[in-house]
Amino acid sequence: MAKFAQRGCPVGLSYATVRDYCESVDDLPQIAPTDGDLKNVQRPWTVKTIVGCTPRPARLLEIGGGEPIVSGFLSELGYDVTLVDPYDGFGNGPTEYERYVELFPHVKILREYFRPGMSQVAPHSFDCIFSVSVLEHIPPESLRLCFEAIDKFLFPGGSSIHCFDFILQGPGEFDNPPMAERVLAAQARISAKPEPESLASILDRMHADVETFYLSPQGHHQWRAGRAYNDFPFRKVVSLQTIARRDTR
Repeated sequence: MAKFAQRGCPVGLSYATVRDYCESVDDLPQIAPTDGDLKNVQRPWTVKTIVGCTPRPARLLEIGGGEPIVSGFLSELGYDVTLVDPYDGFGNGPTEYERYVELFPHVKILREYFRPGMSQVAPHSFDCIFSVSVLEHIPPESLRLCFEAIDKFLFPGGSSIHCFDFILQGPGEFDNPPMAERVLAAQARISAKPEPESLASILDRMHADVETFYLSPQGHHQWRAGRAYNDFPFRKVVSLQTIARRDTR
């Protein structure tokens, strides 16, 4: 993992690429399968980014991680990891709380919603708060509370790191930009920037970039989950990635 640590922390907005995915398959095969799902590029990107942004040992919190694949891997690397998830099945999420507690004994798993009123954690107690393919499932009002909680529990100078699914073309493409704009605006507030980064410019880059990583037809078939194709047609789905440093106020 030393080469990832040497990269530092490239704050800002980016997107998943085939180059990054191939590197992950070579270097992190434990968390980079080849079944075409977006999480195959998102999970290793998150690990590599955290290693570059947050030296070990450090306290990390994962929002809505479900099965603690990323949290478990990071705990094996020497991080102190907490995962917060209600395990209520929302958005086809998992419900196997007891099973994950048994399988991942080195991850502290809190069964509840991530929110400012959580009593189990102290303010400003985490060096990094992150999520993998979670923010796109959160309604606007709950998303606001989520970022209020990040601001409350993130240590000054800590990192807010997130990757989320974004429909670039196909059913849902007009619903996604407002969600992404809310995420970027919240990240701008975390870092005390006056304006969020431009979403339009990075969307133009993704459309033109031959290396943009898309959800594959095989991955789409998995998420179709037996529904008729006309009920769940293919769409071009990419991963947007955002890194913010909390201001030191």
